[in-house]
Amino acid sequence: MIQENRNALSSKPGSGLHLLLTVSLLALAACSGGGGSNQSPDNAGIDSVAVRSKPLPAGDADCPNGGILVETGIDENGNGLLDDNEVDKAEKVCNGEDGAGGQDGSNGLNSLVTFSDEPAGSNCPYGGMRVDSGLDDNGNGSLESGEIDQTGFVCSQIAGEIGWQVAELIETDNAGDTFAPQIAIDPDGNAIAVWYQSDGTRYNIMANRYIPGFGWGAAQLIETDNAGGAYNPQIAIDANGNAIAVWHQSDGSRDNIMVNRFTPGSGWGATELIETDDAGRAVLPQIAIATDGSAIAVWEQDDGIRNNIWANRYIPGSGWSAAELIETDDAGVAYFPQIAIAADGNAIAVWQQSDGTRNNIWANRYIPGSGWGAAELIETDDAGGAYNPQIAIDANGNAIAVWAQSDSTRDNIWTNRYTLGSGWGTAELIETDDAGDASDPQIAIDANGNAIAVWAQSDSTSYKYNILANRYMPGSGWGSAKLIETGNAGHATNPQIAIDASGNGIVVWEQSDDTRYNIWANRYTPGSGLGSAQLIETDNSGNVYSPQIAIDANGNAIAVWSQSDGALTTNIWFNRWVAP
Repeated sequence: MIQENRNALSSKPGSGLHLLLTVSLLALAACSGGGGSNQSPDNAGIDSVAVRSKPLPAGDADCPNGGILVETGIDENGNGLLDDNEVDKAEKVCNGEDGAGGQDGSNGLNSLVTFSDEPAGSNCPYGGMRVDSGLDDNGNGSLESGEIDQTGFVCSQIAGEIGWQVAELIETDNAGDTFAPQIAIDPDGNAIAVWYQSDGTRYNIMANRYIPGFGWGAAQLIETDNAGGAYNPQIAIDANGNAIAVWHQSDGSRDNIMVNRFTPGSGWGATELIETDDAGRAVLPQIAIATDGSAIAVWEQDDGIRNNIWANRYIPGSGWSAAELIETDDAGVAYFPQIAIAADGNAIAVWQQSDGTRNNIWANRYIPGSGWGAAELIETDDAGGAYNPQIAIDANGNAIAVWAQSDSTRDNIWTNRYTLGSGWGTAELIETDDAGDASDPQIAIDANGNAIAVWAQSDSTSYKYNILANRYMPGSGWGSAKLIETGNAGHATNPQIAIDASGNGIVVWEQSDDTRYNIWANRYTPGSGLGSAQLIETDNSGNVYSPQIAIDANGNAIAVWSQSDGALTTNIWFNRWVAP
């Protein structure tokens, strides 16, 4: 066992030095990766991940007041140490700013961290390392069992293992149910999941962070306003790992739009209200973030007569601007906005809006330096209502929207494409199967403009919903819709899709086996097409809900979902796809 004494964290009152190493380190190190022990015949073929840490002096470029550098990597030479040439990942934990001057007080308690081997078992399927931390209450320089405040695990993985791993729980608070997880991932594979969870009295917003080589940390409350419940969080992350979460929350009178921002090395900040119009409730926010960290949030808000679509923009270094109305058509209510943003900050929002007779699909475009344009109708088929629009945008600013629309007999899936310099084209049908209704469309697009749309559709044989997909290629257009799963035991619904920069895509969905709902996935590879559908969780305690998927620049992906434990609560689970 290795014990490290963090004297740098023993400080005088008023110094502003955080006693947060335990929390920050464990946020970096939990189940995935490994423990720094040599391989033996019993564990041959298993990659061990070694961990090391060292103090950062004051004056560091990222940590002006000093801090701790935590490094991890594969112990390739099997010497039980993390050598310089084996470091794959590094994370800085920064000390806080100095407080105001004053009389020196007595020294605070030392914070201790211990690393010890963790045998193969429920915490780490292939063994790994246990990380304990706490304050040295008795001052003897040793972290004793009664002083441990936090425990995490850094787990070994099978060498060279690709594909889906073992599904794991990422939160363990059983005070109340969890709902609606969302996931965002940066190009390096660092990810943040958010969800809303009951504490037995009200719903709160929770988050957890995943770092390749370290795994998940501890689930964390990111808002502390207890005036009313908080719901439906969304999360977006930029190329440097900075993230913004947005949600709606009651102040006891109405729902408002709240945000919090995560910065690597500093963690979550303070929650912030980004709209102050109290005429009516504001709900169902969405957010997208550009490469430089600028972001746009959109939501629907009641003005006391009807729902309208609003937006606000975040600029790094300046913060949030003033909320503004992005549509002025008062013929009917506007619902369910979605937003996509290009690398350069150009963005497109879409939503559904009533004309007093039926719902139509509208869009508006934001240009940095110019602002929002005029809202525009992007479909003109008046046979029936259109609803549930989704939007994706490529690196050049070209975008594709999809939605479901009735032909007065059944719901079909439609699309329209925005081309930079030309604008919106003509709406077109991307599936022609008239056996039954099609719903829940989703779309993702790669850097070159290749896109995949997925949706759920009823068949004429078993009258069950199946998952279908269609692919768009610039210059060729849409192909033919294809079935991507063949399990007919029960309905398949709620598909989600993510695509990496090279065009590799992963679809996840929930599907019934006629007893309970499970999470399934399928992968698309350019040149090979779709593979076979695969079950990615095997916990049969209860139903699963609301899968989401995000993918990094290397094709590694993380899926999250809510799942019943068969007793009293639902929990948040994840599985990770490791790319070849």
